[in-house]
Amino acid sequence: MSNDEFSIKWDGLDQLIAKFDRMETDLKKNLVAEYMKYGLLVEEGAKALAPHDNGDLEASITTDKASIKGESVEMAVGSNSKYALRRHEEPYRKGTFPKYDNGSKFPDFYVDGRGQITRSKQNWRGQIPGRKYLHNAINATDKEYHETNERVLHRTLEGDGS
Repeated sequence: MSNDEFSIKWDGLDQLIAKFDRMETDLKKNLVAEYMKYGLLVEEGAKALAPHDNGDLEASITTDKASIKGESVEMAVGSNSKYALRRHEEPYRKGTFPKYDNGSKFPDFYVDGRGQITRSKQNWRGQIPGRKYLHNAINATDKEYHETNERVLHRTLEGDGS
């Protein structure tokens, strides 16, 4: 080498290239793992916020496994019960009404569309149990949604694809 030439040697370039090669795979693994955790939190909220009569609606709420579909991550939290959609979307009915069950009448059971048991449930993260329980569970976990995305990014950049 002559006096007017210089060279640069980059130690670790092979490792950096290998890390970049693994990054897409790590990103997908991290997305699935972190979104699955987030989905289970939304499920917890949906169950806590669902109207309660005999518990069938709460028991029917489940989380599907997160998966990569094309350029997106998909995961579903919901119920296969026809009652679930009705309870989620039906407007509240103003007034006080009785409940009829198995030949018995329970006066003043429903107040403004919420039954006695639903009204006795505790709020979850500031949300009141009743209608729009899935929507409200999502709203109550907005902070965790953003934290999930931050963890995915951090884990991927750090090379943690476990």
